[in-house]
Amino acid sequence: MVDAGFFSRHDALSAEAQSLLYADGALSETQQNLRSVTSAERSAESQRVANQRKQAQRERRIDRCENSWFYGTTALQPQTWVYGGVSAKIARQKAKLEADRASAPSLQSREAALEQTIEDLKAQAQALQGAVARRRALETEAAGMFESAVAGAPTPQLHSLGKSAAEWQAALGQEQALAAALVEASRGCAAARQRYYSAINALQRAHQTNQGAQFNNVLDGSEFIEHMQQGHRDQLMQQAQMEAHQAGVVLTRALQSVPPAAAARYPQLAAGIGHVVMPRLEQNGAGTAMMEIFGGDFGDAVAGMQAGGRIQRNIGVLAQCEQLTAQQEARVNALLQAVRQEAANAAATLQRIEADVLAEKRSIFAALRSRCGGVAAVAAAPVATATAVIGSDPKDHMAATAVQAAWQTRVTGRAAAASPPVATAVAPSGPPVATAVAAPAGAVATAVAAPAGVTPVATAVSAPANAVATAVAQPAAGATPPMGQPVY
Repeated sequence: MVDAGFFSRHDALSAEAQSLLYADGALSETQQNLRSVTSAERSAESQRVANQRKQAQRERRIDRCENSWFYGTTALQPQTWVYGGVSAKIARQKAKLEADRASAPSLQSREAALEQTIEDLKAQAQALQGAVARRRALETEAAGMFESAVAGAPTPQLHSLGKSAAEWQAALGQEQALAAALVEASRGCAAARQRYYSAINALQRAHQTNQGAQFNNVLDGSEFIEHMQQGHRDQLMQQAQMEAHQAGVVLTRALQSVPPAAAARYPQLAAGIGHVVMPRLEQNGAGTAMMEIFGGDFGDAVAGMQAGGRIQRNIGVLAQCEQLTAQQEARVNALLQAVRQEAANAAATLQRIEADVLAEKRSIFAALRSRCGGVAAVAAAPVATATAVIGSDPKDHMAATAVQAAWQTRVTGRAAAASPPVATAVAPSGPPVATAVAAPAGAVATAVAAPAGVTPVATAVSAPANAVATAVAQPAAGATPPMGQPVY
């Protein structure tokens, strides 16, 4: 039921959610601090382990030099001759061992402190995660109440805007579907061009191989190598034919995927899309092979010249195919840009309509609020339950104070019909200031008590009879609140 209690509940949810907005940033900062401290703890652990390992090594060296006849005899240890002998080595190792033992407690205490900090940060991160989850739950519930109240009192304007939003949403979906299809067509054209490039590359290698065979024939070189080169040339020409065929197949599929709706909408841009050339490349036949096998050097020369001519003509054909494919790709991309522009226009229009829908819903919500007695937009005080970030400076408390101050400025004269308002102001340093705002009969005004030994400065605005003042203890200035305590 939409009544004054409904709006009081909605405003209380909104106010509490507003007070928890800091939780996301604080959680991110805490997680960053946790990662840093964890890295420092691993480094401290490595230093402690290295110190212990060094102590063990030095103890073994000392024991070996003191108890071994071989290592304890200076004459048998020439590396110690210029450094005072084995006795001097033992003295140096004992001095280093004492230094390592002296530094061990500090390393252990540093590691333990970092481990404790990690535990505290983990606990704080868990508390902040709870605050984030709480804020999201509050926002969801408040949004549900808002939508339910608006749905119960629709206006013709809201109905018209909702219908327009649905139509533009459908239009935007159609434009996005057309754009997605054209993107795939453009990718297909690009893939076909790549295959034509591969075919041209194969023919260029075939041309180089054919020139090598002709050069070998002129020098009257090895017939075996010459026939191997001629066979490799023919294989490359056949490979080029297969690549060209695949390019035509890919291009055909890509152009068939162009949506007819897009082509019909932009006939000038779509003109020429769909014309595919399937090239048929010239190949060396049985006549060429017979001349190369039985024609001797002269036959090889003639066959090589004929094969070279075919390769050059095939390269020209594939170059034309690639150019035609590039033209098809350009047309598809132009059509894609036009469709994307239409999609952008539809999205902008939909955004404006959705803004109008939201404004109309807020107007309906405000009218319902007014009919229920003019309940203020914000009626309950924010409740902060998360802890302060470990290692943070006082600016976090100042930010919370600023939020509370902004909260006070939102309470207007219409708050008289709301649930009990709470106004709190805490100075970042010096005597705290508590300000009470006028409240209706039976309302509860909450003030912040100054810490022991500090004289509070209170500014009071007239309050009606029966107003009850409740004091909330405030920690000393600059102190870090304990884990789990509210931070204001």
